[in-house]
Amino acid sequence: MEEEKSINKAYSTEISQLSDLTHYLGKELGLSNWITITQDMIDTFARTTDDNQWIHVDPEKSAKYSPYKKTVAHGFLVLSLASKFCFETLKIKDIAMGVNYGLDKVRFMNATPVGALLRARVSLMEFSPFEGGAKYKLKLVFELKGEEKPACVAEFIAQAYANPNSKKTSSAPNKVAPEKIESNSNESVLFEKEGDIGIITLNRPSRYNAVTDDVVNGITAAINIIRKDDDIRAVVITGAGKGFCAGADMAVFGQVTPEEGRAYITSTYQPLMRTLFTLRKPIIGAINGTAAGVGASLALACDFRVMSKSSALLYAFINIGLGPDGGGSWLLARQVGYSKALQIAVEGKKIMASECLDLGLTNKLVQDDTDLLKTAKNWAHELAKLPTLAVGVTKEDMFYAMGHDLYDTIAYEAEKQVATFGSRDFAEGVNAFLEKRPAKFIGK
Repeated sequence: MEEEKSINKAYSTEISQLSDLTHYLGKELGLSNWITITQDMIDTFARTTDDNQWIHVDPEKSAKYSPYKKTVAHGFLVLSLASKFCFETLKIKDIAMGVNYGLDKVRFMNATPVGALLRARVSLMEFSPFEGGAKYKLKLVFELKGEEKPACVAEFIAQAYANPNSKKTSSAPNKVAPEKIESNSNESVLFEKEGDIGIITLNRPSRYNAVTDDVVNGITAAINIIRKDDDIRAVVITGAGKGFCAGADMAVFGQVTPEEGRAYITSTYQPLMRTLFTLRKPIIGAINGTAAGVGASLALACDFRVMSKSSALLYAFINIGLGPDGGGSWLLARQVGYSKALQIAVEGKKIMASECLDLGLTNKLVQDDTDLLKTAKNWAHELAKLPTLAVGVTKEDMFYAMGHDLYDTIAYEAEKQVATFGSRDFAEGVNAFLEKRPAKFIGK
């Protein structure tokens, strides 16, 4: 398998008009150039904000008393560079103006000392069009050269307004990147393309596929490959060995502080779930053995599930004195309702596959694990024959409906359905109906 190359050089995404951003939901947009944090920048920010603490403006005192042995930039100075980095990484040609709308979930995770090299990795989290423009949310990870932990992680919300005098022409996505991701080289997660489906396998069998950064990054990389490959029209996620996923690897996660744990969950699990839910292709979870803890969250984040009679879901958080994470509360409550979800979560017992089928937590049940992957793959191949664009729109409709009322949902459905009117599959579906023959969809 060809190794995936990590994009580690500055690059940007260029688009002609706002609507083209829909191509990039859940994707990385770019990586800014490095910028050096100078004492002059720190001093100017200190004067402007009246924050003249010695840790920022007194190099001699900082060298003597600061744990960093030099002055450090204000956290909000680092954050103020968000606009610069966004302009570098996302270039929209045909807009009249843009405004900052706000910030979500800002975390300062590391000090930025004077002389540090700082850059930002930017990805698109949300996109909401409105009359004459759009609101969108970007995730920025402010990276420090030579440091594993970022200086800051923030969600930046902006509004942009289209040029009213421009011609509305659609442009193909034009991502300027120095290297192309071809495949996933992460050994903790394996990716395989089988015709019109992609197969993702969690590959830490000795640890029952417990979740680490490598696992999260591997799933994300594989999904991004699938997102870009129009030939892949359905996905199967499974686990190597005897278990689907044992949850967070406590050998790693058990050593973090409460603040580090909170930052890790929001900066790692949240983007992972967004990556799964924004994929406009169906995902089947082939649940072998037990899916526990955040592994249960991962299983329920799949659009469909196939389980064998020996498979189980386990909300194990309560058994070690924790509440759910990874969206486990949201996912379970929407599947089985509040009272049953609470019972499952607080009792911390295995929910065997037969009960999962009764509760609607799995779609199909097979006799044993030997039939599990084959059944999931066969189903995925069937789903891959459906009109993929319409499947993606339907996924978005269902996800939206879970958080909105009937009338908002009707309006949302109408907006989304328009996107499929110009598809080849829609034309084929209409022609097949009129000609009284089975439709042959191509996913475009």
